Order: sequence, then structure tokens, then C-alpha cells
Amino acid sequence: MPKSSKIPEPSPPEPADQMVIRDLETVKVLTDPLRLEILELMRQPITVKAIARSLKMPPTKLYYHVGQMEAHGLIRVVATRVVSGIIEKQYQVTARHYSIDRKLLGVGKSDRDSLTQILHNVMDGVSADIQKGLESGLIQIGDEYPIHQRLVLGRTLIRMTPPQAQAFIEAINGLLKQFSADPSEEAQPYSFLIAFHPHSQAKVMEGDDD
Repeated sequence: MPKSSKIPEPSPPEPADQMVIRDLETVKVLTDPLRLEILELMRQPITVKAIARSLKMPPTKLYYHVGQMEAHGLIRVVATRVVSGIIEKQYQVTARHYSIDRKLLGVGKSDRDSLTQILHNVMDGVSADIQKGLESGLIQIGDEYPIHQRLVLGRTLIRMTPPQAQAFIEAINGLLKQFSADPSEEAQPYSFLIAFHPHSQAKVMEGDDD
């Protein structure tokens, strides 16, 4: 067993509830599918070697991504120790939730290209995680399985007034805060993806009502 010694450090601050991203470069760093997986594992303090074991990848393939996330303030070092003369770092996310400043989602061509890439990255990451869950048996298909083991996937179009839409989003945010606060030891991670926006055919549909 290699000898290790702790380097005394002050207790790190807890992750913030939310971090608002205000530049496209950080958005691109955040939405890379592999980095999204790394961020999930960094909700608790963890080393790059431990992440590599979880993802079944060599650590050398992760250091660049970790460096990019640290440089853009998405993660930080929360503890270090010396193992066989080498400093081993533990990283943790800087926020429990990340959101994108709406000003970045403009309507110019360069903005659309950036948004398209962001959406592709997010969707690809979700798709890859679902595929892994199905292949490993973690996700089950069929009504005979408990709902907490199943994949819930769908898209729907609903009609509501602007005040109702506001109340709907506030209710969703309230549920997320309620169920993410102080999870028990038996809690396991679940992936939640939401896209809520006025439908692109809203004006056409309004005209159909006349």
C-alpha cells in the first residue's frame, strides 16, 4: 500500500445552488457529452483516477477535459493528498445546477450555429447515457417493471396561458429543489432533461382558431 499524507486545508465551501453561464466558450465546455458524465460523478468530491475507473477509461484521456472544466469555473479542487510523492487532487462541481444566460441564445447565424452545437451535445449525451443504461440492464422496458426502473420518454404539446406557464416552471423548479435536497444514502442518480418553450407553430395555430 502506498503511503499517503494529508495536506491540511480549510473545509471547502459547498457548491452553489446555481451557476449562470454567460459566455459561449463555457457553454461549449459544459455541454460536451463526456464532460457532462464527468460532472455527474463530481457532484461529490472525487479523483480523476476514480472517475476513470467508473467510466472505464484511462485517466490520461480525462485530464484535458478536467483541466478545461476547472479553467472555466465549472469544477474546483476541494482536497489534496500526497500519494507516493505525487499530489492527488479531489474535484467537485462548483454548483448543483448550471443554467445558460438567455442573452447567449440569440438569433444571428453564428448564434444559431452555436445553439445547434449545444443542443446536439446535450441530446447526444442523453442518448448515450440511455443506451448504456439499456445495455447494462439498469433501465428496463415494460409496464411490468416499477416506474423508477423504466425509461420515461415522450414529447407533448400543451396549451396554457403565460401565467400558467410561469406557474408550471416554478412548480418544476420547486420539485427539483425538493427532491435534490439532502438525499438519503439509498438515493441513486436519475437524469432529468427538460425543454420548455413556445412552440414554433404557435402563430400558425393561433390563426387556425379564427
